[in-house]
Amino acid sequence: MEIQCPQCSSRFTLPDSVKEGAKLRCSVCSTVFLLKKEENPQSEPAPQPQPRQQESLQLTPPVTKDAKPAKPAPEKKNKKLLFIAGSVLLFLLCLAGSLIWYFAGRSASGGEVVSEAEMANRVRLLTMRNVRQYIVDNEKIGKVFVIEGRVVNEFPEPKELITVEGAIYGKDKRVIATKKQRCGTQLSLFQLQVLSENEMDSFLNNKMEILTNNINLKQGAEVPFMVLFYAPPDDVAEFGVRIVDVKDVPVQVR
Repeated sequence: MEIQCPQCSSRFTLPDSVKEGAKLRCSVCSTVFLLKKEENPQSEPAPQPQPRQQESLQLTPPVTKDAKPAKPAPEKKNKKLLFIAGSVLLFLLCLAGSLIWYFAGRSASGGEVVSEAEMANRVRLLTMRNVRQYIVDNEKIGKVFVIEGRVVNEFPEPKELITVEGAIYGKDKRVIATKKQRCGTQLSLFQLQVLSENEMDSFLNNKMEILTNNINLKQGAEVPFMVLFYAPPDDVAEFGVRIVDVKDVPVQVR
């Protein structure tokens, strides 16, 4: 079936199944019109439609003037997430810097010379419990002599940065080795078995762990400790451990 646009006279070919009265839109001039079936006169041969016009006929309803094209969905913005992540990172950096500064300041103040009697008075109400020693076979360095336990603050005021000193003795009661260790960290049995000497020392002297567990210990609070002697001689017969340093919590000025 052949039809003609009433506006621009463009011709199109439609299937015979299209019913009369169907609303059409010309793809050339966009004119909307209703289909009216008419018999083509036999005396006048139907002109050949142009291929460009035949293949672009639209049967969809016309677009009204008020219709607006759909806007593409806006892209997701990550500015808020980046701001939150940056704020958290800045907070952590400031916290780490403050702790390191605090630790360095307190360590510097620990260079004072204190007599044995004065230190004994400072640590008189610090007690130790669950103290024990054992030997672990390490796959990298051989045997490791371990002294561990917990220090309890019995002072009415808070204390911090407690340090202990471990010692191992031979059968003749002579001192084989001594080692000071700040409290606050302990290794698991698995770590004692597989870590290297440097790795174990690094873990026991981790400033973040020490500042987390060995700061502002109120009355009754306790802190763990562990002293390690690497590859000790076979004639180790005894061990000892004592508290050799403690700090008062600085008074905060408001």
